[in-house]
Amino acid sequence: MSSVAPPSSPSPPPPAGRRAAPGPAPHARQTSTARRDQLVACVVGAVLLAGSMFMQSTLSSRRKGWNLVRDVPESEKSLRSLAVTFPRLTLGGFRGVVSTALWMQAEEDKNNRRWIDLETKYDIIGGLQPYFVSVYIYHSWNQAYNLSAQWQEEDMKYKWVLDGLAYLYKGEDYNPGNADIYLETGHLYFLKLGGAFERVFYRAHWRSDLSRLHELNDTRLAGDDKSLALRHVREFAAHRDNRFAADDPAGDYLHIQELPDPGGKANNPGFGISITDPGNKETGFNLFSARTDGKKATDPVEFRYGVSPFYFAYREYQRAIAAGGPSTLAMNVLDAWPAMCLRLWVRDDVYYTGQTMRDMFGVKPVPALLANDQIGAKATEISDCFRNVQMIGPRAVDLFNAHLGKYPNNKNIHAKHIQETLACIAISKAEYKLFDTLVQWHQYGRKIDDTATGRAIRAGFLEADDLYKQAIPQTMKWVDTVYPVVEGEPANPDRSDAERYVVNLQERSRGIETLLALPPNQAPDMSFLTEDVVDK
Repeated sequence: MSSVAPPSSPSPPPPAGRRAAPGPAPHARQTSTARRDQLVACVVGAVLLAGSMFMQSTLSSRRKGWNLVRDVPESEKSLRSLAVTFPRLTLGGFRGVVSTALWMQAEEDKNNRRWIDLETKYDIIGGLQPYFVSVYIYHSWNQAYNLSAQWQEEDMKYKWVLDGLAYLYKGEDYNPGNADIYLETGHLYFLKLGGAFERVFYRAHWRSDLSRLHELNDTRLAGDDKSLALRHVREFAAHRDNRFAADDPAGDYLHIQELPDPGGKANNPGFGISITDPGNKETGFNLFSARTDGKKATDPVEFRYGVSPFYFAYREYQRAIAAGGPSTLAMNVLDAWPAMCLRLWVRDDVYYTGQTMRDMFGVKPVPALLANDQIGAKATEISDCFRNVQMIGPRAVDLFNAHLGKYPNNKNIHAKHIQETLACIAISKAEYKLFDTLVQWHQYGRKIDDTATGRAIRAGFLEADDLYKQAIPQTMKWVDTVYPVVEGEPANPDRSDAERYVVNLQERSRGIETLLALPPNQAPDMSFLTEDVVDK
């Protein structure tokens, strides 16, 4: 029996208030509208793209002129930095969390003396926060001060100080033109290498390193861990301001060139350095305007035996001033720091002269320094120290006076520094004349006879004695400026610390007179060379 399908019933009408489903014609109209909107969007996009391409060159030049876009530093282009910078590119918003964890772990590494792990974490933190200037300032300070203090060996302390400097230069790569970094770099040269408890060792090591950069030309030594400090020094001496192109002279702010091999061997630089001061066109100031070798002030000056770290501090503070000043130091203070650097450069060379004279001719001389192949070199080196003092000292006074012309309220602070510099200039003349005469005396068999040579040696000692007597009142003027005597008031107890340099100058004079009065063949008492005539 076949079944019959029931007849279809008509569809119910749509509920009230609801439209019926659109038929084929309304759907076609909707598609046409969408295509029209897509076409308009494409046209507008094409017009905007063409306009942006047309404006690209103009906008790029303006961005460069306005410093709105940061150029990618060389440190970010190297494959070596990829391992450190890659996490920064991938972690996104988690960088802060990771950085905080690394900071905490770094402190643990420092406390547990895990030095390699610590430096690795510093590198990674710098990679995660490359534009956070405080990272570089804090970690460089930590390396130069806290970590260096963990070691007993002065060589290791020195290495950590240089690591701190290297870290600041790395921060400069990512933050060019930042005055805070320039200031901290100057501080590490000035306050750490130049003024720390170990400053005598640091300054001598730095001076020596700049005189023997040629050792790195031997590829067998260039990659040795023992040469790491020397490699740092060469990198620092060649450092450029990376705001400028490699071929732009404006980037060469240190004006340093390595001296060639005196033996004539080609491609073997690093036997000391030369420094050129192009001079300040606005003020006419030139660091070497008092040179006495007959050359122009703008010609290079050779420092074959190295140079004080205070020169590097001088240039870094100048950069900080030119960059508008740091956020942590007022300009009326910073403006005096270049003059302070030149003042301490002068004092450093006077101290080094006295120390060398003591090591060669004092109560316990170092025999190696009196060998025939060494005594001539030392005589030339101390001659350079004397030249430096007489050349740089007057420029330090000029800078102090220029600073006081801008900030006269600082007169009470820097009047004593001017007097100290003038005292160092006078003391240097006496110290160098005595040293030069002692060299001649030693080479003549340590005797003073009635021959032409003997009479010349006697005259040299008498001239040195007279120069010491001239330096005493100038040094006393400095003492009176630092610790003035006020009638009716007790003397400052610290005055004796400064007066002892006057006493030591008097001892030099009496020692020379005693030496000249000795009968023939009697060994002189050289203890008059024991004490320092300037501060360390």
